[in-house]
Amino acid sequence: MSVQNWKFIVEESEAHLRLDQLVSARTGLSRRRVREILKLGGIQVGKKRVRVASKEIASGTEVRVALDDSLGEIPDLDVPVIFEDEWLLVVNKPAGMATQGTQASDRHDLLALLGRQRPGERLILCHRLDQGTSGVLVLAKDPKADLGSQFQSREIQKAYLVRVSESLSAIEVDKPIGRLRLSKPARFACEGDLLEPKPSLTAFRPASVEETEGLIPGHWIVAEPRTGRTHQIRVHLLFLGRPVLGDKLYDGQPSDQLWLHAWKLRLRHPVTGEALELVAEPERFKRSVS
Repeated sequence: MSVQNWKFIVEESEAHLRLDQLVSARTGLSRRRVREILKLGGIQVGKKRVRVASKEIASGTEVRVALDDSLGEIPDLDVPVIFEDEWLLVVNKPAGMATQGTQASDRHDLLALLGRQRPGERLILCHRLDQGTSGVLVLAKDPKADLGSQFQSREIQKAYLVRVSESLSAIEVDKPIGRLRLSKPARFACEGDLLEPKPSLTAFRPASVEETEGLIPGHWIVAEPRTGRTHQIRVHLLFLGRPVLGDKLYDGQPSDQLWLHAWKLRLRHPVTGEALELVAEPERFKRSVS
């Protein structure tokens, strides 16, 4: 992914300029390109997205610009629904799509896509998945159905399917995870100069024959994170010397995709109290039948 970022403070001599003129002068981008970035929500003024090219910005104001050349067309695809009632919407998130808006766009993510397909319906993200990860994602249709408290209290049981390059025996990793200081792009780790490391626990085991039936052959494992840290599974597998296949950020062997799938969630319905097991089939990892 090719992402460029600019951040600057508007000077008094620039306060009379239109926003597209200002950003063009500061970044070297054409005004046409700047207007394209504006439409995608890639320009923030005072930490709020702005889309009006003619807007004049007061001196002393911070402006941030993000350009992602890999975004492509605004997505329009059918997202598989796993479960739905009047309170919850559970989908099988596609790989390669951000869960929510990024600095460069608030139109290419899953939440924005669902918003376009379900106009007038308010959807609340209960949790997030990394952009390269597919699988179970839960959204609430009403604030009463928000699962935030269940995630925080670790009531929800999570299972991921992961493909790695070498076999791995059953093991638990109980290692704190924090952001590596000065890492760009942001990386997290169990060791090194870490910012605010937090307790993190993940259980790993080899996937059974039954669990991998129909999948592309390889070294498949099941990961069950007991905590919910950023990149937790990926970081703990790197610590074990078994990074996720295709994980460029954490030294995984090259592949055309990240072999990580949020497979199952077991939870208590936040309104009815019903026990739910939500399963997202790993369609992208299945062998093609000729």
